[in-house]
Parts: sequence; C-alpha cells; structure tokens
Amino acid sequence: MVLISGAGSAAEIILQPGSSIQTAVNNANSGDTIILKPGTYSENLNITKGNITIRSQSGNPDDTILKSKNSRDALLLQASDITISGIKVTGSGYSYAGINLYKCSKCVIEKSKVTNNGYGILLTNSYRCTISKNTVTDNGAYGIYLGSSSLNTISGNTANNDSHGIHVGSSDDNKLSGNTVTSNSASGMYVCGLSDRNLIYDNYFNNTNITIKNGVGNSYNTTKTAGKNIVGGAYIGGNFWGRPDGSGFSNKATDKDGDGISDLAYSIPDSIYSDYLPLVTPSTQPVISAFPGYTGLPTDLDHDGLYEDINGNGILDFDDVVAYYDNMEWIEESVPLELFDYNKNGLIDFDDVVKLYDML
Repeated sequence: MVLISGAGSAAEIILQPGSSIQTAVNNANSGDTIILKPGTYSENLNITKGNITIRSQSGNPDDTILKSKNSRDALLLQASDITISGIKVTGSGYSYAGINLYKCSKCVIEKSKVTNNGYGILLTNSYRCTISKNTVTDNGAYGIYLGSSSLNTISGNTANNDSHGIHVGSSDDNKLSGNTVTSNSASGMYVCGLSDRNLIYDNYFNNTNITIKNGVGNSYNTTKTAGKNIVGGAYIGGNFWGRPDGSGFSNKATDKDGDGISDLAYSIPDSIYSDYLPLVTPSTQPVISAFPGYTGLPTDLDHDGLYEDINGNGILDFDDVVAYYDNMEWIEESVPLELFDYNKNGLIDFDDVVKLYDML
C-alpha cells in the first residue's frame, strides 16, 4: 500500500493485488481516494463510511476486477457520497448483488462493468444517486434494480443479456435516459404500478418483453429538442421501442419528415401511458443539426464528404470559420465528427479551424 498526501487532509491510497481494499476503507478518512492498480482483488467489501472514492488506476474495468470471495454482495454500500469508478465487479452469486446501494444518498457508480452476479446494480431505499456509463451484463436475476429508491439518475448504461434489464419497483422521481437495454431474457424493462413521476426517455429498448404498469405522473418522452439521440437521429424526444425480430413499434414506424421521430405516438401496451415522440431508425444519410445560433443546416459544398458551409448560407465565408471555432465542443457532442474533421486525425481541434480558414 502506498499513501500519497493530497491537498488538505484528503489522501490518495494506492493498492495493488494482494492488498486488502476493506482494510484501506476502514482506515480511510473523509475525502480519501483509494486507487486500485490493475489485477484481481478477491474479497467482499462493506463500506459504511461516506465521502470516499474507489477507482481503478487505469480507468479500464476489464483489467481491475473485484471478485466476490463468498456468496454475498461483492460490494455493499451503506453511506453517502461514495464514488465507485472504472472497476469490474463479479461473482456474487444468484441471490446477491455485484454492487448493492442500501440506504445510500448521493453515491456515484460510473464507468464500471458488473457481470455474473444475481443482481448487477441494486438500489434499495437510496436517493439522489447517479448510475452512469456502466456495462451491466450476464446477471442471473436483474441488471439494474431500483427498489423504494427515488430521485436517482440512471443514464448511459448498457444492460444486456441479463434476465431482467432494468426494474423500477415502488420508486419515484427517477430519471432514466440514454440507456441501451437489449437481449434480456425475461424482460427489458419493468415499471411497477407503485412507481410515480419517473421520466424515461432517449433509451434504446430491444427486447422481447417490456412491462409498464400505470403509476402516477410517469413520462416516456421529454420535450423534442435538437441534439443527437441514442440511435443517431437529430432530435431527442422519446425512446426506441424495438424487438429482436424487427417487429417492434420503432422498427416499423413511419417517419415521413425524416426527423427521426415517428409520425405516430406509441401507445404502450397494457398501460395508460404513451410515448408521444418515439424514436425510429434514422435514415442512412448523415444527421446534421444547425449550429447553435444558426438556422441553416451545414452543407458539403464540393461533395468531398466534409461540410465546410457551417452556417448553411450556401457559401464558404469567414463566418463559417467563426461558427466552427465557437462550437468545437458542440461539434464533438452533437454531429458526426468525421464530417467536420478537416485534417482527418479523428479529433476536432484548432488545426481544423486553420484548415477551414485556408479553404477561404
């Protein structure tokens, strides 16, 4: 174990395989970060103190593994302000969870892989937690399970090849968006009738079964907003409702105006709810939005596959250079990068601005 002092009283504690993470947790102070070097750590952790972080040194969950030593939760959290990042959690047994958040608040589980457990990520009586950018796969019972948990954000996760993908049980005021939920054997998503005021949008569902009960005040789309959606379309709105055999609503829906939103709402079976802005598979043409502050769509003036007319006025002028420079971060997040990568290095950088200026 290596202790590196940080600013104030917080410290970084670096562990290598063979070291005890539990011992490091027990000795940690509020604000400390425990950094795991690549390798496998075989133990079951119980974290009852708050405001600590456990993360992999590499950021790669495939090379930093917490393997349950016994048939119980591999990682049990029972405090607030805990962050788990970039690790793989596996082997808890069918009745237990890879990561169990019990009576937690403001915890973060991110960029991790949770596989071959009973429950992947389990939240019980937990509030204001963020479950983001995780891969939750091959878990025998549930991928992500919310039980009596509210005000949580579940975003950008992949839940596939579990028995049940995402389960929302007696849980209110949660936001689920940007999740990819596919090939789950029993159901892709289940929302019980005692779950209220949940906002569920911009998710990709491709499963044989989905069950959504009524509840009060739930919504399955947000306001139509320009921006790249989960299937690559130009607008964020509702969800993609697919089935593996291609018979899902979104697989077959029509989109006459090409905006990536179905012309008809999706009436969710056996539910009072509809998705009023269901997504469809986008066309094969590139989906390009107008740049912020502009109404015209960018165009490829010389048909070389690069879009130089940024402001969409039909000519290449200095305003295109200004619009590009002012919106470099937006380009990376909102439109196909390869259409605006003038130096073809796979990045949006200042050299692209120079290249565009040289085209004038």
